[in-house]
Amino acid sequence: MEPAASPAAGPPAAGGAAVGDAVLLRALQEVAEGIMVLDAADWRVVHVNDAGAAVYGRRPADLLGRLLGEVFPQAVGSDFHRQLRRTRTHHGTVEWTGPVPGTHLHVHARAQRLDGLVLCAYRDVTREQVLERERDELTRSLRETVERTTRLLALSEALTATTTVADVARVVVDTARSVFGAAHAGLSVVDRERGLLRTPFLEELAPGAVERWEDLPLDGPGPGTAALREQRPRFEDGDALRARYPELAERWRVADVSYLAAVPLVAAGHGVGLLTLVWSRGRRLAVGHRTLLEASASYATQALQRALLLAEHAEVARTLQHAMLTAQLPQPDDLHVAARYLPARAGAQVGGDWYDAVVLPGGTTLLVVGDVTGHDVVAAAAMGQLRIALRALAVDREEVPSRLLERLEAVVASLGGEPILASCLVARVEQSAADRSAGRRVLRWSSAGHPPPLLVHRDGRVDVLRTEGDVLLGVQGPGARTEHRAALPTGSTLLLYTDGLVERRDSDLDAGVERLRTAATALAAAGDGALGAALDELLVAAEPAGGDDVAVLAVRFGAQGRVTGAVTGAREGVAAAAYDRRS
Repeated sequence: MEPAASPAAGPPAAGGAAVGDAVLLRALQEVAEGIMVLDAADWRVVHVNDAGAAVYGRRPADLLGRLLGEVFPQAVGSDFHRQLRRTRTHHGTVEWTGPVPGTHLHVHARAQRLDGLVLCAYRDVTREQVLERERDELTRSLRETVERTTRLLALSEALTATTTVADVARVVVDTARSVFGAAHAGLSVVDRERGLLRTPFLEELAPGAVERWEDLPLDGPGPGTAALREQRPRFEDGDALRARYPELAERWRVADVSYLAAVPLVAAGHGVGLLTLVWSRGRRLAVGHRTLLEASASYATQALQRALLLAEHAEVARTLQHAMLTAQLPQPDDLHVAARYLPARAGAQVGGDWYDAVVLPGGTTLLVVGDVTGHDVVAAAAMGQLRIALRALAVDREEVPSRLLERLEAVVASLGGEPILASCLVARVEQSAADRSAGRRVLRWSSAGHPPPLLVHRDGRVDVLRTEGDVLLGVQGPGARTEHRAALPTGSTLLLYTDGLVERRDSDLDAGVERLRTAATALAAAGDGALGAALDELLVAAEPAGGDDVAVLAVRFGAQGRVTGAVTGAREGVAAAAYDRRS
């Protein structure tokens, strides 16, 4: 391909003699591969077989004696040319695969210098190259499919474990960052009642950006609300956003948006939420990831719907539970009463545990704690029936606790429907005129399979009032029940509770009661007005397992002679939030 003195000159005699052996020429002619012999000085074609000339669509006579650069000018300066030139200095075979300049062909070539000649053997691998590219493309496509499926499966598994909107949002945001490389992401929920697109969980943006994105009007401008109205994803770069929504330009600037994806979460033809991903500093979503993002959004839609439904059910359950628990605990003369209720962590925020305190018409204080088996709405409904029935029986006539439980058993038997099993402890704080003069009180109680009460003395000693308890309500039918008594020293605190506070799968009930006894010593140091706060601390210290509801009722017995007659709102609310913060 280097210039020659005379392009029309024929092959040199010496070269012809070098390959002039008739047998050798015949052998080269029969080889299936293309064979070309070139003069190493000027790349003149000394010999070429039929297969070698056919690769170029020529006959051997068209090439013999001609300069390669003259026949194939496109080869000059090409990789093909560079590889041939290597044979001038390389001792051994030079091998390469590449395109034939000026053609659509690819060849696999081997060239080696022999004295002043270069022997070059090559074969057409164009079809092989096509098949290899197709194979690589298929492999890449299969790899992407497997990767996409794996990521969707991981997202699906992670979303399956979610129960709240915040849980769903955290999983989706983590996916947006790890899979799609988004700088920021947010999951929004459609609040049609207020006409807002609310974002309860938005990953931290630049200072001041969160407030601009947190609540957006559904009928307002922006790619997100537009995506919801159109029910199709929108992919926008930062410049286009600023041009289309100039009134929101500051929002894009503060959040450093260079590219944004807004994917509506649509269920049954209605938008329920929006997934927003933001990229910064020139990064953007690869086109191949859009399908994966839209598939991820469909999983997020299902999880969001489930979380919203669970939230709605939980709110109904909480309302029901609050309505059935005593709204106000009485504060009888010389007594301080406090209570707490914790729903099962894994439940529907409602269950069958309850507490009650009633000042009877004769002035006696009645204390009740009970637990219907189960921690769902069915258990709560049964609890409501028992609680109301027991209150009605207690107010109807003054009776000892054992008799009240006997009559309650008769009510249980009369209800019909699904059988009700429940533990219950009914106690009366009694005081005769002589007892009052002496500053004495007596606790009379009867237990239907309920954990024993604890009596915390003012010096911190704790007595476990163990007795032979009767069977659960709903087991034996109407029949006689036993009764027990204990003195209540001034300054002591009575603690009634349900088994969710002491039961664990890995230990027996006695071990749980002992843990509670140890934790209950702290109640002695709590002031009368701080009894509720002390119960919050007790719930943390006792470490309930969390798989069952917990109700706890505490009564502090003050010094005699103080008359208050006060009735205050002492239930102090459901303590689930306080418990979660401490644990």
